[in-house]
Amino acid sequence: MKKLMVWGYSSQSLDELAKRKVPKVSLGEVGISEVFNPKKTHPDFDFSWSWFVKGQEIPPMPEKVYVCLKKARSVTFDFLPYGYNFFIMSARFLEFIKKYGFNYNFGMSEAIIVNTKGELLTNEVYYLVRIVSWEIEDEIVYPDLGRDEKGFSLEAYTNSDKDILLSSKYKYMEAFMVSENLKDKILENFSLPFLYSLEEWKELNNLDSYWD
Repeated sequence: MKKLMVWGYSSQSLDELAKRKVPKVSLGEVGISEVFNPKKTHPDFDFSWSWFVKGQEIPPMPEKVYVCLKKARSVTFDFLPYGYNFFIMSARFLEFIKKYGFNYNFGMSEAIIVNTKGELLTNEVYYLVRIVSWEIEDEIVYPDLGRDEKGFSLEAYTNSDKDILLSSKYKYMEAFMVSENLKDKILENFSLPFLYSLEEWKELNNLDSYWD
């Protein structure tokens, strides 16, 4: 079995993300719309394709969306979680994760990334990628998940041929699960990636200890 790491932003990554000028979704710095409106750049994320219920048909995503970043002069991220059901990611990032096994297809739109004036912030292609958690195949083993009342595991493994997977477990839904064998490749291709062991991920997301 392959041992897995977490590739994502922890609760205690906020200072580092601020230094790199990565927009904060939780503070309303990212707005998504089907048609850009300079008078309403950050509308409610309430579209037919953005809300879906298990057992019901999931509407298709539009061909493109506009992603508006407040106070931004450029795009400073390869991927950015947007809630539990979406990621904004570059074509380069998507190509990389597909190369190493990411084969999920729950729908995506081209993401035109702009500032509040509607001006393009990058010529690089980005996508808004949808995740449907209940359709994620159960390919990951968490040996001690049931012993942790907060929903973390200290280790995770997979027998899958994939080196990059998604998790349907709540504590890992805004991140990617990656094989330890892929660590060097990630470091070669991405500057300062946020890679953690599961033990580190638990510690960095344990808000009880963070606020002590």
